[in-house]
Amino acid sequence: MPNHAHTSIDIPFNCRHICWFCGEPSSRSLLFPRHASKKSQHTALSVPACSECDSIKYPSKVDSIWVLRAYLKQALLTKYTKHLAIGENWTEQELLESNFSGAILGGFGQSAWQMYEIAKQRIAFEGWPLSIDDLPFYTLDDTSGFEFNGTRYSSLNACIDFFVDATGIDKDLLTELVDIVTPKQFAYALKIAKLNKRISPARRHQIIEEISLQEAEKREAEFERLALTTINDAIEEVEVAGTLAPIFAIQWAMEKGAHTLADLCALEDEYFDEFEHLGGAATFASYNGLQLYLNAREDADWVEANDPNKDLWR
Repeated sequence: MPNHAHTSIDIPFNCRHICWFCGEPSSRSLLFPRHASKKSQHTALSVPACSECDSIKYPSKVDSIWVLRAYLKQALLTKYTKHLAIGENWTEQELLESNFSGAILGGFGQSAWQMYEIAKQRIAFEGWPLSIDDLPFYTLDDTSGFEFNGTRYSSLNACIDFFVDATGIDKDLLTELVDIVTPKQFAYALKIAKLNKRISPARRHQIIEEISLQEAEKREAEFERLALTTINDAIEEVEVAGTLAPIFAIQWAMEKGAHTLADLCALEDEYFDEFEHLGGAATFASYNGLQLYLNAREDADWVEANDPNKDLWR
């Protein structure tokens, strides 16, 4: 029975006898905080829990049910790393086809995937929305963490530590790769680390240098793309002697660095190849308009007085 100082949370009918923290059958009521505390952010609660979750000791700094849940999840994840590692190192089909034999290995082959799935489900279990006497529990979940592949870790470092323990990858390599490619590309960093286990310091340094260069090139390309997008929106068509130089033609000349009529003439074949899909007449008309525009741009006074794109040419 819950302590009279602790308020029992509402339990949906289909969740009776279920641990709110991990989804296993519940056999106890976890009292939080265990003792009266001024640090707690909300009223004292009685929450259904399995014996394992209820037995996990937590530090006094845990000040809300949400922080407690995150702490217990991390404790379970650490305890069952070997079970969770099964899913990182094997597929279910590989285990079925592994032909493990003997008293120990034979049993592993038969039960390993089930062990993995149970551990995975417990870590992923969210619990039901908290309420008391049908009134929603409005204390917000303000816990931070890092989520990857459907599993929430207490932090990015906790996630890295898990994969180091579960798969035997190089911790320094994965840590530096994540720092380079950002946590948003954790899957990419993890893939590289898995392909380079047990590496020498020299090889680690080489990989980090290569990935750093690749990411720098990606950022530069993205910067140029964004800059060009801005230019595209700003370009205006220009009419010279009754002939129109369309935006796409002016943009093409800017991209190719064709700032003068002589530059354009050297790229004439490339221009017609680029825009042949427009048809011969339309391509010629756009090229003619571009010629007249670039010819007019050779007059500085004309540029100053008539060129709406004068600040866009680089």
